Order: sequence, then C-alpha cells, then structure tokens
Amino acid sequence: MAEEPGASLTQESTPWNISAGLIYKNWLYEHDALQQRVPASSDNADEWENGDTDGSGWGLHFKIGKGDGHLNVVIVKSDFSFELTTSGFRHQIETVARDFELSWSQIRGRNNQAEWGSTLGVRYLGMQKDVKVTEGRMTVDGSGNMNWLLLLGGYDGNWRPFDTPTFQMHGFLHFFLGEVDGTARSGSDENRTDGKVSETYGNEYSLAYGARALFGVDVALTRNIRLMVDYMREWLYSFDATDTGIVVFPDNSDALFIENHHAVVASLNYIF
Repeated sequence: MAEEPGASLTQESTPWNISAGLIYKNWLYEHDALQQRVPASSDNADEWENGDTDGSGWGLHFKIGKGDGHLNVVIVKSDFSFELTTSGFRHQIETVARDFELSWSQIRGRNNQAEWGSTLGVRYLGMQKDVKVTEGRMTVDGSGNMNWLLLLGGYDGNWRPFDTPTFQMHGFLHFFLGEVDGTARSGSDENRTDGKVSETYGNEYSLAYGARALFGVDVALTRNIRLMVDYMREWLYSFDATDTGIVVFPDNSDALFIENHHAVVASLNYIF
C-alpha cells in the first residue's frame, strides 16, 4: 500500500534532543544498616542519629530524545563518611559509592505550562564500606561491598509557572524493586562501655525495595546551557531483617540492609 505523501516528511522533521551535563551531589544525611549496632527496640537504638555525615559526589548525565520520549544515562561516584563519637566508643564508616542508572522517560500528557509522564529503567548501586568500631581499648576494623541491583519505575513532570521556558520547576517519584547483597550486621552490642565489640559482620543476600523523591528548579543561563538545582530523598530497604528484628513494611527499622539519604544535587547541562 502506498505511503501518504506527508508521513515520512513529518517523521524525518522531528529533531533529536541531545544534552550532556556535569553533576555535583552534596550528601546532607546518610543512614545505612551498619550504623546500627543494636535492634531497633533497644533503648539506645537511635544513638546512631547523633553521628555526622559528610561527603560529596561527581558525575555525568546524558539525555538523548526524539519526540515525546528520551533515554537517560546517569553516572555518579561519591565519597562520604559517617562518624559517631560518644563517651566510651567511636564508630566510623567510610563509603565509596558508584551509582549507574539507565532509564526511558515518556511524556503522557501536556498543557500550555506543563508536561507529565512515566519512567522505566534499571539501576546499579555499588558501595565499598570501611568500618571501624572502637570501644575502650578494643578496635574492630572491617571492610566489604554492598551491591543493589534494582528495577525502577515512576512518574515525573515539568511545570513552567511563569509561562516561559527560561524558568521551570520539575520533580519525580520513583519506586525500586530488586535485590541486594554484601556486608551486613549480625548480633548486637547492648553494652557500649564494657570494652567489647559484640556484633559481627558477614555477607548476606535479600530481595529489596525502595523509593526516591526529587523536586527542583531548572534555569536557562543561555540558549544552550541550563542549570538545575534539586533536593532529593531516597529510601532503600531489604525485605530480610537482622537476626534481632522483624520486617515492618514499608519502614523496616531492623532491615538487614538500609541505605537512606538526603542530598542537594546540582547539574550544569549543555543542549546540543
């Protein structure tokens, strides 16, 4: 059957949208399961919250699109540390994280000021953890890897409140489902001042789930350069719990694996 004269011309005239950007990530807060040394039901279970997180990450963001869909590639490497020092003990965790994400976003609807749609993809989060626990004269050093392999899906959108592409607001809500393996805590240490480190760390495996929310602004500095500043929160949990806890969905305080954090993310993007 003969093709309509205007069909191929319309398809070929749809331009490619390509951008590349540099990402900076400032870690404001981080909680992993290795920061907890006792069950969540213990009187001093929340003591890890008195610790401080400090660190940052750098990465790259690529977007290739045509029409109402685009491919996202995000690569970020971060170095950050956690430290808790109180009377009688000191707990330190140094982390190197490598985050790789590949996803496809599709616009499902739009009006004069906004677009909204859905995202599907995969994510790998690999983390090297170096742990040092000092209690009295006893010090325990350990290191190990954690690997999160996750499917992701969710919703995202852009809004131009002033009816101009120069300034936009954007956000997304993503959900994760997959698996995690690596170093996890076994046992607990109820007495923090007896000079003995009672818990141990070994390799474990579990199915995993989580969510991530982001909200930010997008400003055009020039015709081809855009600056994005975002606030992001993420929650990752295993379905399995420690040997001293239970799984309570959706907030599992005694999960075998936990990776929760807040961060400010800035990116400078060039549109080709």
